[in-house]
Amino acid sequence: MRTARRGADTRAARPEVLAPAGGPASWAAAVQAGADAVYAGLDRFSARTYAENFSLSELSGMVSESHRLGVRVYLAFNSLIKDSELADAFKVMCAAAEMGPDAFIIQDLGLVGMARRHFPQIPLHASTLTAVHTLDGLEALAGLGFSRAVLPRELAAAEIAALAPRSPLDLEVFVHGSLCFCFSGLCLMSSFLGGRSALRGGCTQPCRRVYQNAGRQKTFFSLSDLNGLAYVPQLAKMSVRALKIEGRMKGPDYVGQVVRAYRKALETDEADYPAFLEETMELFSRVPGRAGSAGFLAGNPFLPELWDSQNASGLQVGRLAPAGPGLGTVTLKAPLKLKDRLRLAAGPGDEGTPHKLRLMWLDGEPVTSAEAGATVTLALGDARDVPPAGQLYKSGSGSLEKELLASEPVKRLKSLARQYQPPQTKIPPRLAGPKNSPPAGSGKTQPLWLWLDGPANLLEMIRFRPRKIILPLTPENVKDLARQKKTLGSFTDFVWSLPPLFLGRSQEKARREAARLAEAGHRDFMIANIGQIAFLNRLKPDLRIWADHHLGILNHLAGHALHDMGLSGVTLSLESDQEVVQKLSAASFSGGVLLYLYGRPALFTARFRPPSLRRGPVVSQRGEKFWTAEDGDAFILQSEHRVYVSPLLKAPKPRGFVGMIVDLRREPNPAEAARRVRKAIDQGRGSPGLAFNFKRGLQ
Repeated sequence: MRTARRGADTRAARPEVLAPAGGPASWAAAVQAGADAVYAGLDRFSARTYAENFSLSELSGMVSESHRLGVRVYLAFNSLIKDSELADAFKVMCAAAEMGPDAFIIQDLGLVGMARRHFPQIPLHASTLTAVHTLDGLEALAGLGFSRAVLPRELAAAEIAALAPRSPLDLEVFVHGSLCFCFSGLCLMSSFLGGRSALRGGCTQPCRRVYQNAGRQKTFFSLSDLNGLAYVPQLAKMSVRALKIEGRMKGPDYVGQVVRAYRKALETDEADYPAFLEETMELFSRVPGRAGSAGFLAGNPFLPELWDSQNASGLQVGRLAPAGPGLGTVTLKAPLKLKDRLRLAAGPGDEGTPHKLRLMWLDGEPVTSAEAGATVTLALGDARDVPPAGQLYKSGSGSLEKELLASEPVKRLKSLARQYQPPQTKIPPRLAGPKNSPPAGSGKTQPLWLWLDGPANLLEMIRFRPRKIILPLTPENVKDLARQKKTLGSFTDFVWSLPPLFLGRSQEKARREAARLAEAGHRDFMIANIGQIAFLNRLKPDLRIWADHHLGILNHLAGHALHDMGLSGVTLSLESDQEVVQKLSAASFSGGVLLYLYGRPALFTARFRPPSLRRGPVVSQRGEKFWTAEDGDAFILQSEHRVYVSPLLKAPKPRGFVGMIVDLRREPNPAEAARRVRKAIDQGRGSPGLAFNFKRGLQ
């Protein structure tokens, strides 16, 4: 049955309803509600570290039972992988592949090659974290061996409609659940603030926090949840392969109700759809979650912000008033039962402290349930502490979860899990990695690649003896450089960088300018997305293409993958820590390697500027200051503090090392900044700036 599904031509078929399975109870809820497929993660290598997830033995039972019930299973291996984790990732992938999942969901380019070489029988789905959003990007994914792409949540329905008929692989579209402020795969804020990478599943949700701007304290970057129910008929006509529901960290009541709604949406006739939509939208008001909107599907970049509505994810229960140690009173806006999972949010930006309802009183009498309108006393948290006043949300039904965990499908899952025997796995030598590292590099001989906003200060910059100068590919920069050609002397080592967001008319502008540059003899270009490789290769076959830090290179296999796609070199991930650099210093790269030394990189990269945000700094509750800027089609937020990874100067260099990137974009005085960095390098010392994750480690 699985083989027939994999080999069939599914383009004309009705889209599948793809549900999150954060754990056994949510999986059972999805199956009971009629999901065609579920996606799940293991305890490691999944981009939802804080979800319940599955152990290998549980996964074995879940895959077997899902297939018995006719439900497909897509397994998320969608985290970026460090070089030191490749061997363990291979072991886990080996064990998972033996279970026969219907696909692996992958972000890391190193894992793609591993999966194709060792597990060719398992189809590959490209994670939304690959940030692919163009036809060129979809073609690149197809060339890598993917059969499906999970599109970013930040695309409009019209943009999806333009991609769908020309896509070389199946498309999967998010239709419901949480929305991030950042464009999928481009958020560095969580990693910058504490080493917990959103691209490795450890996001601490900094976009949900309160910030200060122009005298106001609000959650400027917290978005409403996505509710794309109105767009289901439109997406179905586009031959989209799957409608994906976000929510591996949500409870089974959310999963069950949302899956039923989208199942029914696909079965409802067009003439009856308006009535169905009105009825179901009212139902969704009682489903745990944040306020909903059509998100980016509507094509409106000004999404609702949540600073004057709920921020915690859940069904609003009412405002809790402290009533003594461990106790609070609340007039209910929604019914409650014992064992319900609750969140108490003390104020705006607070995701809420989780609690399990263990005791409840109505009119002084203990009760097991209470209806909306009743005023009840609840036992919450530690009996010694008085809970704070705040909004109370129901995030899950404990009684439903208990019922589902006792259901026959979960019993069978657990029975099969108890019989599971992990396979014996031999690690291929190329995954174990070399054991010896080259000696540390000298701090005084670092070739610098200076990244500028434009050619305004070129003569002064050339005096710092850079190996290369990187310039953003814009019509203005191309014209300005042409005007300065006679004054630049013999210096011709320019690299033209493309932005991470490459949408609409900006692609056409870049294509025209890049063609002119290639015709004029410029050969070096820097990409921020794999979709830009084909874009450049069509201009001229002998261009030198470099990957910037957005490609997420944390292991040598990812570097090899990009080299095989025609790249001359890569920049290691900006999230790299000391362990990553040390491991990669002993690895064998097929091309050149760059290290990001200095700059103020974009921490948030989004499609729109929050409409309520005004001029001036954005300040966190801990006093961290950030500034806004524009980068082509993107709105970005960058730290007041520069990144200066000075330990890189004396650290062992990867084989193929060609230079350090000194990013002077958006510097008020780039020449002064360049002097400061050059002096620090020459004297072999540090400079004011943050080392990002280098010393504290990347989680």
